[in-house]
Amino acid sequence: MPKISVIIPVYNVEKYLPRCLDSLLAQTLTDFEAICVNDGSPDGSENILSEYAKKDSRIKVITQENQGLSGARNSGLKVATGDYIYFLDSDDCIHPQTLEIAYHFITEHNADMVCFDFAKNTENAIPAITPLKIADIKFEITNNPLYLNKVHINAWTKLSKKELLAGLEFIPKIHFEDYPHTLAVWQKHPKTVILKEKLYFYTVDENSISHAKAKPQQIKDYHAGLNFVYETYNKPEYKADFQHICRTYVPIILKQQLGRCIRADKAIKPDMFKAFAEELRDLKEKNMLSYRGHKLSRYFRYLWIMRRY
Repeated sequence: MPKISVIIPVYNVEKYLPRCLDSLLAQTLTDFEAICVNDGSPDGSENILSEYAKKDSRIKVITQENQGLSGARNSGLKVATGDYIYFLDSDDCIHPQTLEIAYHFITEHNADMVCFDFAKNTENAIPAITPLKIADIKFEITNNPLYLNKVHINAWTKLSKKELLAGLEFIPKIHFEDYPHTLAVWQKHPKTVILKEKLYFYTVDENSISHAKAKPQQIKDYHAGLNFVYETYNKPEYKADFQHICRTYVPIILKQQLGRCIRADKAIKPDMFKAFAEELRDLKEKNMLSYRGHKLSRYFRYLWIMRRY
C-alpha cells in the first residue's frame, strides 16, 4: 500500500491538468497513488488522464457521471488505500517537496493532520521553486486547530491520517464544500502540525466557481454548509467549540454572503436577498447569529434584511 493517496477531482481542466499532474509526478516522495476522478468532464481531460496513466502506474483513473467536486472527492476516498489522504485540485499545482515535507511532520510527531500555507498563481506554469531544508522549517503543534485563525479552512492545504476522515464525506452537490468538511474534521480535535511554508499554488481563474456571477444557489449552498456544521457541533460536549464557530467563522461567511447579494445583477438581486434573509432567520433560530463577532453596523443590517425580505 502507498504511504499517501492523492485524490484529484477532474472536470473541464484540460488547460491546467498537465501542470497539476507534472507537479505531482515531480514529488521527492514517490510512494503515493494518484486517484484521478474524471467527473464526467466534457473536454479533453479524459484523454490527458489516459496518457498519464499509461506512463505511470501510480496514476489511477476513475470515470463517473458528473457528481460535482464533493462527489468526486467522496468517490476517491472510497478507493484510497494509502495511510494518509491528500486532496489536490486539478487546476492547481504543488511544490515538489509538498508530500515529503507533510509526510515527515505528520509521522515525526505522530500527528493526525499537517496544515501548510499556499500562494496564488496566475500563470499556467509551475512557479519557480526554492528547495527547502526540512530542518529549517518552523512549525507549531495544536490539538485544536479550530481556534487558530491562521489555519486555512480549505481541503487542499492538509495531509490527514486516513482514519481521521473515516465516516466524513463532503456534502454532495453543493459548491463551497470545503469549510463544513474541515470543521467536521476539526471537531475531533486532531493533533495538528502547522507549517508556515507555502507548499501549494492556487490558480487564480476568472472562470472558476469562486469568481462566478452571484446567484441564489450560492447562498443556499453556504446555508447547507452551515446547517451541516450546526448538526455536527450542536451537542453539549461541543458547546464551547460551537460558540467559537458562531463568533469567529459565521461572521466571515455571512460577510461574504452579504457581498454576493450587493454585487448581484439588478435583476437577480431581490432573489439573492430573499435567500439570504431565509438563511439569516434560520441561523437566528439556531442561535448561530448574534451581535457577537459581527461588526455592529453589519449585524443591524442583517436584522433589517430579515424584516425587509
